[in-house]
Amino acid sequence: MGFLLAALRLDLPTVVVQDGGALFDVVPYALGLAALDQNPVEVVAEMARSGGSRVRRLVDNFSLANALRAGLSAGAGPELLVHLAAVAREAGVSGFSQMIRVLASESPAVADRTWLQEHGPAGLLAGLGSVIHDTPTVTGRMREGLPPAPPLPDVKARRIFFLRGRASGTEVVCYAEASAEEVSGECLVFSSEEEAVRAVEGGEVGEGSLVVVTGCGARGGPGILALNGLGRVLTEAGLDVPVLTDGLPPSKASVALPWISLFSPEAASGGVIGLLRDGDTLRFDLARGRILTGVSTKDLASRESFQALDHPPFGYVPRYARSALPALEGAGFG
Repeated sequence: MGFLLAALRLDLPTVVVQDGGALFDVVPYALGLAALDQNPVEVVAEMARSGGSRVRRLVDNFSLANALRAGLSAGAGPELLVHLAAVAREAGVSGFSQMIRVLASESPAVADRTWLQEHGPAGLLAGLGSVIHDTPTVTGRMREGLPPAPPLPDVKARRIFFLRGRASGTEVVCYAEASAEEVSGECLVFSSEEEAVRAVEGGEVGEGSLVVVTGCGARGGPGILALNGLGRVLTEAGLDVPVLTDGLPPSKASVALPWISLFSPEAASGGVIGLLRDGDTLRFDLARGRILTGVSTKDLASRESFQALDHPPFGYVPRYARSALPALEGAGFG
């Protein structure tokens, strides 16, 4: 994704070559930056002769919508939203953060890794049918390069839910089974992933808990942190408990484990997640898109807010920590 951002910044003719078997591999194809039905070496050679389509011509609202739908259908989680928001910002595409909130909720995972390895990105894009826009690509038009649509597999779908706190204006992204209606629990609050991992390994986390990990957002990290270590120890312990964080879920989140992530505003920006304490109760109503708590506004206001780590006054790290954009705006420099 870093190379794509660099290509956008320089507005170069770009061809992406990937094997198509991983969750994010479908994204360049959906953006029109990878050859669906031609040898990529030949495509590159032709682009060298003709100049080709520059990347900014291909990345627009329609190709980003294709990438969002296809990536989520392939099983990618909230991390995809952050990456595509960064691409949209670098490409100068406006309104993508609003698009995310509409399309992400309509795009459950419909394919698994085995199916993707067999049929590839072209098969997935064909299988999604009319929801995929016929956008320009490095080889012509999107639908010109698609094969006959293969039947989609019967998988246990996951999807993304957006939820808001009515009074506080907070927002979270919940990645859970499409049939889920509610997530709730009693908070166990940790100021880092390392603290949470030690608590799980020490037997301090039990059923009915809601594990809250703060300081993992763009400014708190600095850089958004994925809780891979916590995901691993929860799986090893056989704990089916939800996790709430201002960071990201692990790249291989368990189907049975609800992950509530990208809490905004994050703790380091004064968000409510930094005011939560052990014993607080939270309920996430997925059907209504609401966050409900048993803690009064007065109690929250009386609490000391999250204290981010101190950084040296100079250099890119403290500059980024002070100015990083929210996750759904790409988490880049503000």
